[in-house]
Amino acid sequence: MAREVTVATVQLPAFRRGRDNAEKQEENFRAAEHWLSVAGQRGADIACLGETFNTLGLDLSKETVLSEVESACSQAVARLGGLARTYRMAVIAPVLGLIDGVPRNVALVLDRNGQHMGSYVKVHCIENERSLGVVPGDAWPVFELDFGTIGIQICHDNSFPESARCLTLNGAEIIFWPHVMGGWGGEFMDILLRAPAIHNGVYHVPTCFGCDPDRAWQPGMLIGRSSIIAPDATIVADAGRYVGLAMARIDLDRPRLATSFTRGGDYVWGIDMRNDRRPDTYAPVVRPHTPVPPVAAQFSDDIDQEELS
Repeated sequence: MAREVTVATVQLPAFRRGRDNAEKQEENFRAAEHWLSVAGQRGADIACLGETFNTLGLDLSKETVLSEVESACSQAVARLGGLARTYRMAVIAPVLGLIDGVPRNVALVLDRNGQHMGSYVKVHCIENERSLGVVPGDAWPVFELDFGTIGIQICHDNSFPESARCLTLNGAEIIFWPHVMGGWGGEFMDILLRAPAIHNGVYHVPTCFGCDPDRAWQPGMLIGRSSIIAPDATIVADAGRYVGLAMARIDLDRPRLATSFTRGGDYVWGIDMRNDRRPDTYAPVVRPHTPVPPVAAQFSDDIDQEELS
């Protein structure tokens, strides 16, 4: 029996117009409401927004961040929960918000009734976030919806293959990846988009932001490419570089099949991947690591130009 679900990844604008943080944050929410409405009207069962969509374009500091995001979580549930109810659509709303008075990069999960059913807190925070006082999470929860089980990793989490693997082992069938990656070449990003699907036999759903329609995309901008990627690494929908949606109807009961990969004949690759694991050999993965202070890249001005020719 098919277990079909229509997935939407919402590529909001990476540019914000407004005179101050309050106006920009309101525009962020209006854009989210508009595009979630479009996804709902087109029949999405679940839709994901980009990382910390509420603060994109805002000028934040450690001194101001608490007041700027104080009501972000409750505002997201109140404003986006109504759309979830209207369209009977689950929503993933990643925000920078306060949880118990602590700033967190958190993805709120709303069910089809608009109820907040749980949250994922970003585990691998970057230096810029930590400088604002953002506190990382320490768990890989999954969320059971009426069509299947989902997991979430946020931005830098995908730099670590353990992130998607932990979610898969916890039962995730679709992994959503809201992020603000940009600046790298096509090969680098193409691998990051597809690798979690390939390694884990799950659907991977990256969600980024789209560039200004009056500008040509170029390296250095947010990457865009919000997409839906099948367990065999096929990109079944891609939003490209500009604002919009990528949507696809997928069947969670149709797994990635392999033939003569680890044994003869056709079989479900994900089952063999789990059975063939050797966690007894993985001690280096969990071994404590002594942090090394970050070092800025240094380039010599006196490189022998003849060596470059």
